[in-house]
Amino acid sequence: MVLDISTINGTTTIVLVRRFDSENVPTIENELKTVIEEHPAGVIFDFSRTEYIASAGMRVLLSTTRTIMKAGGKVALSSLSPQVKQVFEIAGFTKIFSIFGTRDEALANLQKK
Repeated sequence: MVLDISTINGTTTIVLVRRFDSENVPTIENELKTVIEEHPAGVIFDFSRTEYIASAGMRVLLSTTRTIMKAGGKVALSSLSPQVKQVFEIAGFTKIFSIFGTRDEALANLQKK
């Protein structure tokens, strides 16, 4: 298992890897399918360990988020480093995702009714 996945009070937190690139995308994609199958009410993608994300990683993140949201779940991103946040800004993903400075802020947002 490459991802650190935990669930507390119905919200699943996924701590992503240091480098989210084409080398580990197949493994991560398989692990995320397992999470999706559980139909979580909320998912936090925690980027606190992530130093680099490639376009392949962005694609997996977008695809996974769409699937979760189609099933009625909510998604938030937290703890993006400046370099990762810049990639999201360039790709226009800051308009697509709810991004928070900390995991606690993301959790508070997802647990709002």
